[in-house]
Amino acid sequence: MQIEKLEFDAIRYNPEFEAFEAAVRIYDSGHIFRYPVHLNAPLNAEYALVARGLTQKASLRHTQKAHDLRSSLADAAQTPALAA
Repeated sequence: MQIEKLEFDAIRYNPEFEAFEAAVRIYDSGHIFRYPVHLNAPLNAEYALVARGLTQKASLRHTQKAHDLRSSLADAAQTPALAA
């Protein structure tokens, strides 16, 4: 297992939980996995701290194979074409 690429969807702040939230996509061995992660931090936290924390949480979930909290996305080659 080797993470080839990691991308964030929009990072949002949830004031109810005082946490930053994002869906993180991890590209691994030709497959794409998506993990919902959050990081408790104040609204004025530095972006580098937030990005690093969300990255670490997603990477940890991926290596621990948290199957109940991830979704696997089909790539374009595996998706059947829609009939016109």
